[in-house]
Amino acid sequence: MPLPDPLPARSTATLDARVRARIVHDLLDGGHHLLDAPDSGALTVRVTVDREAGTLRLDAFPEIEDEVETAIGSVRAVVTVEGQPEGRYDDDTGHIEIDVSLHLDVKSLLARDSNAVITLGSRGDVDEPGLSGTGDPFDAGDTAVCLVGQGTFEGGSLDGAALWLVLEGTVADVSEAE
Repeated sequence: MPLPDPLPARSTATLDARVRARIVHDLLDGGHHLLDAPDSGALTVRVTVDREAGTLRLDAFPEIEDEVETAIGSVRAVVTVEGQPEGRYDDDTGHIEIDVSLHLDVKSLLARDSNAVITLGSRGDVDEPGLSGTGDPFDAGDTAVCLVGQGTFEGGSLDGAALWLVLEGTVADVSEAE
């Protein structure tokens, strides 16, 4: 389904997405961890775009669970997006930039939770071992979207760990926002 051209002045878009990430830290088995979610199918991500204000809000982003191999053994971790982050949307180019606060909830008595702020955008690329992606804007006539970015964990067991993230998706639905 191609996007409406032009997009409604305020629209809500649903994306069928895949999230891939690479975390580098000495605590991790082998010094790094690759996350690829979901294992099959797609995650549902929902955003609201306000063309006139030049803003984009991340309305819904599902929790991502993963098993992480560490120096103390395998632990279950849950990644969540905190709040409903808002970013910038350029109506002329479809480019997006949004700061996202991630919380990594480690399900272990021997490890502490960590947080990271990562700027995701449709410009630039990620080219790390086991992870690559090139930004792709949200624009009329094209249903593909790719946001890339990098950040650093602060606090907890992964303090100082480098993080690269690629969110790739296709627009499944666009409707006028209320």
